Amino acid sequence: MKLLKIDAIRHFLCGIAMGAADAVPGISGGTVALVLGIYRRLVDAVSQVNVDAVKQLRGRQWKTLATRFDIWFLLCLLAGIACGLLTFVVLLHELIGEADHPATTRPFVYAVFYGAIVASGYLVAKMVQPKGTGHMVLCICLAIGGAAFAWWLTGLPALKAFDSAPNPIVSFLLGAIAICAMILPGISGSFLLLVFGAYHYFSGVPKALLKGHLVWEDLVAFSVFALGCLVGLLSFSKLLRWMLHHHEAVTLSLMGGFMMGALRKLWPWQVDNVPSPYAAEVPICIGLMFAAAVVVVVVDYLARPNVEEQI
Repeated sequence: MKLLKIDAIRHFLCGIAMGAADAVPGISGGTVALVLGIYRRLVDAVSQVNVDAVKQLRGRQWKTLATRFDIWFLLCLLAGIACGLLTFVVLLHELIGEADHPATTRPFVYAVFYGAIVASGYLVAKMVQPKGTGHMVLCICLAIGGAAFAWWLTGLPALKAFDSAPNPIVSFLLGAIAICAMILPGISGSFLLLVFGAYHYFSGVPKALLKGHLVWEDLVAFSVFALGCLVGLLSFSKLLRWMLHHHEAVTLSLMGGFMMGALRKLWPWQVDNVPSPYAAEVPICIGLMFAAAVVVVVVDYLARPNVEEQI
C-alpha cells in the first residue's frame, strides 16, 4: 500500500511536469514523459481503445478495464497534467508575455527550458541501441531529418490570431493536431497552436473562466477543442505504440532529432524587442541553462535505477 501511494505521488508529479511543459510554446510534454521513463507506459495505456474494450465496457468488466488501461497510473498522471497545464498556462502567460509584447523574464524562462531540453536530448540518445552499422546509419539519418523538420517547423511565422471563437470544425481539428504534437517529444502542440493563431485564444479560456468572463461561444469552442484532443490522442497513440514496440531505436532517434531541432524556438534571444533591464542577462541565462541541464541529468540518474517502466 505504501509503495502504491509513492507511485501515485510520483506519477502525479510527472503529470505536473508534463502539463507545465505543454503550456510552453516550444516544449512537448512527450519530452518530459520520455526523460522521466513513463513514455512507453503512457502510450500503451492510451492506445488500448478498441472493440474488445467496448465489449468489456458493455459487460461492466470494471476490473478488467482498469487493468487494461492502467487506470490508476493514468488517473494520477492526468490529474497532474491538468493541474500543471492550468497553473502554468496562467503563470507563463505573465512570465513570457505575448508574441508582440514579451515579458522581461522571457529570456530567463526560455534559458531554463533550453538547458533542460539539451540534457533531455542527451538522455534520449543514450536510450538508442542500434543493431549493427547499417541500423546505426539509419538512426543517425532519421535524427538529422527529424532535427531539420523541427527546425523548419519552429521557424514558421504565426498566422493572424483568432479574435473570437473558431467554428467547431476548426476547433476540433486544432485539438487533434495539437494533442498529436504534444505527445511527440520535441514537437510542441502549444507552438503549433501559436502558428495557427489559436494559442492565445485557447490559453486565455482558463483565465477567463477563473474571472467569470467566459461566454457560451468560448465554452463550446473549448469543449470541441477538448474532444478533438481526445480523438487525436486515441488515434495517434496506436501508431506510436506500434513504432515503439517494433522499431524502438529508429523511433527514439527521430524523436531525439525533433527535440534538438525544436531548440530553435527556445533560444532566449530570438526576440529583438524584449526590454532588458538586467546588465548581466547573458551570463545569467547561460548559468540557468547549465543549472537546468545538471538538474535533468541528476534527476534521471537518481530515478532511473528505481523505475521499472523505462523504455
